[in-house]
Amino acid sequence: MENIRINIIQAATVQFNQVGIRNVSIDDVCAEIRISKKTFYQYFNKKEDLIDAVIASSQNEHMDKVHRCIKDKNAIEVFIFMIKEIKKTSECAPFMFWHDLKKYYPALHQKYDKYKTEQIKSAFEDNILQGIKEGYYRDNLDIELLSFFHSVQIKNTFETMMQSQKKYTLKRLTDFFIDMIIHLIVNEKGLKYVEENITEKTNNN
Repeated sequence: MENIRINIIQAATVQFNQVGIRNVSIDDVCAEIRISKKTFYQYFNKKEDLIDAVIASSQNEHMDKVHRCIKDKNAIEVFIFMIKEIKKTSECAPFMFWHDLKKYYPALHQKYDKYKTEQIKSAFEDNILQGIKEGYYRDNLDIELLSFFHSVQIKNTFETMMQSQKKYTLKRLTDFFIDMIIHLIVNEKGLKYVEENITEKTNNN
């Protein structure tokens, strides 16, 4: 029974990403995996519930991947990975899906936009604590304010600067943001690590 629900979510994910939410009907999803609408309604009460499940499934998969990638990394490496992952997510996000979500399902869009901000804030708080414990970050940081600043600023920075008249590449914005925050939070030990392990690698690439 659970396999059918998973199949519905997977089929809907592919179709939503290809042509947007509005252009995919429940009939389209059912036809793709050859089930009846009666079967569909055993798992989802309405299309909005399916969209919710698609987003939740995608985000769970993404978080599992992130946790695997940051395992055994120090705080500075984790921070840089997280910022680059946000960049990658922005680049790869299916435009039509999120456009339709915001336009036709604003409550769901608001729910996951808030969730994303909270996830970034929480991850940054954990990262600061890790960095302080490892001796790379300053131990007098205001963790609550800094994590809030980070979660708001990264969203506003990317959106505002990408929409400005002078077009900035996402890579340039990402590198700028990493450099700005890293130098704000690291201590002498952290700065030395950045210069020896991060800056040199960047210059050699």
